[in-house]
Amino acid sequence: MLCLRKSLLFKEIFQRSFRISLVKHYSAEANVFKIIDEIQHHKSKKSGKKKKELFEKNLSTKDTKLKKKLEKKSLSQNILKANSNVLLDNCESYDSLFNDRNNVECDSLERMFDEYNFNNVDTMIINEDENYGGEEYEIYDDNFVSKKNLQSFIHVCLYNDQLSEAHAFLMEFVGKFSNSLSSTDIASCCELLMKGMARKGRTENVIELLDFIRNNLNVKPSINAYESYLLSLCKQMKKLTPVSIENVFERMAEDEHNPNTLLERTNLNASEIKLIRKLFESNNIDFGFRSTQIDQNYGIELVDKILKEPQNYYNPFEGIDLSQMDEMIERQFQIEINSVFHLDPVEAKFRDNSLQQSNSYYQETLRKLEVRWTDLLSKGFSNYLNRLKQKHKRLNGIPFIHYMTIMETEIYVKAMLEEIQKCASFSEHYSPYSASLFEGLGRRIMQEYLTRSNLMDETYSDFKKCYTQFIKYVMNPKLLMQYNPREYWQFLQKNGYHYYFDESKYWPNNVLQEIGKDLYEIISSEARIDSDILQIEELHRFSQPVITFYYKNHDSFKTKKEVRLNPLLIELYEGSGSSIYLESERMPLLSPPVPWITPNFGGNLLIRSFLVRLPQYYPKHRLKQYPLQDLFPTFDSLNALALCPWKINEKVLDVAIDIFKRGGDKNLDIPVSLAHFGPLPRASSDMCAKEKAMIYYKRKLQKKEQAEEYSLWVDCLYKLSIGNSLRGKYFWFPFNADFRSRVYPIPPNFNHLGNDLSRAILLFGKGKPLGENGLDWLKIHLINLTGLKKKSSIQERLKYADEIIDLIIDSADRPLDGQKWWMSSDEKWQTLACCFELTNALRSPDPHSYVSHMPIHQDGSCNGLQHYAALGRDILGAKSVNLSPSEYPQDVYSDVAALVEKEIEKDIAKGVELAKIIKGFINRKIVKQTVMTYVYGVTRYGAKLQVLKRLKEDPNFPDCHKVNAAVYISEKILFSIQQMFTQTRIIQEWLTDCAQIISTEYNSTVEWITPLGFPVIQSYYRNPKKNSNLVLLPNPMKQKNAFPANFIHSLDSSHMMLTALDCHRHGLTFSSVHDCYWTHACDIDMMNYFCRRQFIALHSEQILRNLAKFLHHKLDQWNETLKLPYHNDLVQHVDRDIPQGEFKLETVKDSVYFFS
Repeated sequence: MLCLRKSLLFKEIFQRSFRISLVKHYSAEANVFKIIDEIQHHKSKKSGKKKKELFEKNLSTKDTKLKKKLEKKSLSQNILKANSNVLLDNCESYDSLFNDRNNVECDSLERMFDEYNFNNVDTMIINEDENYGGEEYEIYDDNFVSKKNLQSFIHVCLYNDQLSEAHAFLMEFVGKFSNSLSSTDIASCCELLMKGMARKGRTENVIELLDFIRNNLNVKPSINAYESYLLSLCKQMKKLTPVSIENVFERMAEDEHNPNTLLERTNLNASEIKLIRKLFESNNIDFGFRSTQIDQNYGIELVDKILKEPQNYYNPFEGIDLSQMDEMIERQFQIEINSVFHLDPVEAKFRDNSLQQSNSYYQETLRKLEVRWTDLLSKGFSNYLNRLKQKHKRLNGIPFIHYMTIMETEIYVKAMLEEIQKCASFSEHYSPYSASLFEGLGRRIMQEYLTRSNLMDETYSDFKKCYTQFIKYVMNPKLLMQYNPREYWQFLQKNGYHYYFDESKYWPNNVLQEIGKDLYEIISSEARIDSDILQIEELHRFSQPVITFYYKNHDSFKTKKEVRLNPLLIELYEGSGSSIYLESERMPLLSPPVPWITPNFGGNLLIRSFLVRLPQYYPKHRLKQYPLQDLFPTFDSLNALALCPWKINEKVLDVAIDIFKRGGDKNLDIPVSLAHFGPLPRASSDMCAKEKAMIYYKRKLQKKEQAEEYSLWVDCLYKLSIGNSLRGKYFWFPFNADFRSRVYPIPPNFNHLGNDLSRAILLFGKGKPLGENGLDWLKIHLINLTGLKKKSSIQERLKYADEIIDLIIDSADRPLDGQKWWMSSDEKWQTLACCFELTNALRSPDPHSYVSHMPIHQDGSCNGLQHYAALGRDILGAKSVNLSPSEYPQDVYSDVAALVEKEIEKDIAKGVELAKIIKGFINRKIVKQTVMTYVYGVTRYGAKLQVLKRLKEDPNFPDCHKVNAAVYISEKILFSIQQMFTQTRIIQEWLTDCAQIISTEYNSTVEWITPLGFPVIQSYYRNPKKNSNLVLLPNPMKQKNAFPANFIHSLDSSHMMLTALDCHRHGLTFSSVHDCYWTHACDIDMMNYFCRRQFIALHSEQILRNLAKFLHHKLDQWNETLKLPYHNDLVQHVDRDIPQGEFKLETVKDSVYFFS
């Protein structure tokens, strides 16, 4: 039944997750629901009668066809039935909604219910706190979430050996809410329960569920259901006869299943598969075996060309001591099973706590506190469970208490204590959203459950067998030449090494949120700290919670719950030097990552990883429906990157830790401690009001700077501590991609995409002799890092390195007390690392034989503009970004600055006063940032701010003219870029126009397929506001502004992936930071060849033509309301040829400075 007050009609019914699923395919149907939404939310100020007339008129005329279409699809019925269970008040019955027959809104709503046969919904009462005492209440959501809740609940019951309860509840759920789930969804839940019954040998229950699926749900059971049937026969105590198996085959024939497909995509474990095979063998049944052949073609010509070349010898572990590999594998398994990694911090402090108490006092005080908190949290959790049992709390109709009692109390208490320890690393000025913390804590509990469940049902043991074979593969060069990592894992699965992980085990987000919320409330109420705990003298003592909640306004109309930490908690943990608590997935791996074989299998060993970092509102189901083979190039490029082992550059790490312990150094990008700020300014009684206001302002400003510095200090602490923990070890980074296919390492705190210090600490685990040209490339790389010879040729840079070799050696020998030449470099820490490496090579008996682990970089020259110039075959633009061969590197920033100066001279001749003031101040630095971001869609306002920032750094520029000058200069920069890159401007305008048409005329998001087959969807929507539209509508401004930038990012990533695959094919170690490619010094020439070859191959494709055809096809799909002539006009505007210049793409292969 529905319970609503007549003044609040359906306030939240349609504000749930079904918004997302309707964005694309049901944008037109949304008109019907929008009308209902407008009426039911009282957004119209018309009288109830006029609302009714408006509703009826629109339904009967404009949207009649849409309404019939919805009825035909049963979409409206399902959505209404699924979402109407969200209750806004504790009314007594459905009938109370219609008690007042004078209320025309209720009358209209009743008619709508009748039209959709919506008449039997049971009582549901929503509750967000504990005000309802022991009343039963449920929070009911849409059908997708209900399915996830039901599946996870069945898993929990199976884990607790509560099969009868799960069976009874499933039947009760189906009887009550059969209309809230599709028959297919209910069948999948039944099959899940069947597997649990089969594992206990309860064949009668399995047959009962099988008949229920066929007869009651009118759904054909899947092949997995019959695998469970056979398993139940194997688990029975009584002896089987061939007749029993024939009965199974007869049923399969009725449901049109071929016995030869058994165990092809099974969800059983390896030992259960063996049982079924043994059953067949003992009864002389041959059901066929799967092919062991792996399809090694991509189906994408651009990538298949790479496969046509022979695989070179490749050994990523050559020269690496693998004697401890088994130990490291076990260690990695244990880290991921524990879910939390205890990281010992380097000994450094942000605050000087010695004036208050000694280190030992902090440690002893903290130890006592944690003992007390453990006891209090345990009691608080027990009291919470008692209340939970009385309330019969439900989520989506599912009993909630099972999630809180599935493990021992100690597990929940330990998780809460570790959450306190984790929060203690936050800044006192940082207040994270409670929702993210709630979900994180809930996920911690779920991970512990998954670990136990997977151990119990042998999922982990099956995986370990597979992974052990995979490790043998990566250590065998012959196998590496025969298969890539994905292919070999698939080969293992087809040859008896079975691994299957049941995704339905995962708890849905609303369960994770609710678990985290309840546990955080226990922490807030039970874990407390004395106010004078850190004081030398006892003062007035009172108890404070370590964590509190408060609400903060965001975006002027949203209030979000945030968590505030007690400053004493942060100071106490920092003073004690206790371990840092990191989620296991934030650490690099101590053994090679699992290869990507599906979008949700790969990366970490046991912790779930995802191929794509999906933004909010991204339609996840689209990625699941995408053909798997089309993602193989993405899988294989990420797997190639992940095979690269790394190690720590201990010399650089030691220098950085030494400076960090001494209090930091801002000039070296090492955050400073609190002592560098001095005491906060204080107001005195003799100050006037204006002086006191200035003191207040200075205090506020210093506090802000201290908070920002503390955030940087903690980040540096994490980096150095992680690096310190990895001394003497080899480790690996798993990779995934964002929605544009740009690649990132999964561990966020420490990786080679980090800052200068992070990159300097990292070395390739595999070393290679410098060889003939490697020593020269090492010297050139060093000079490139300094930024001193950007306009010089390669030969001049090499000569300069030889001239300053004494300074380089001095930097290596005496980094902190010598001449400190390295500190004047652009990339200081990487320069120091290179000084160490070059000095070691020069002092070796034979520098050319010196085994180097240093990654050497080749960086693209304004890479975004390089792609635009190649797309448009723009001769002038190509020359400016080094696509064309030249004796010296071309500097696009200097070229733009020269054009800006010419424009200024023209204005001076016209008598423009501002131009006279600006003359002489234009330089490369002024224009650089705007030129860099132009390709990524910088706005005029953004360009103005960029220029203004540079002008403020120049003390000689008159302050009174800086703002006007910034506007003037930014306009000249943008104009000059357009003059240089004429084709770029044409392409950008076309992309922007396409996005505008798609998002405004078709109410759709922009999407495309990269040349490597990766599907990109721009999930930018208008922010859903309270009482707003029923579905998420695209944000046209974001769609059109982001399309050019994201499209170029996707091409940039495609080029990197192609280069990675080519390098892997030819046995090179390869890594990248987007458009900066890394390899060993001896392999730079080869990598440069592959880089240029793949750029030419990429842009030899008809990229813009293919995009236009794809968008044309999508517009035809999306069009439901536009008249055909208008639609055709729009299609012609999108699907048109973009004119190209005369630039010859093949000349890129001869350009030395294309990547340099």
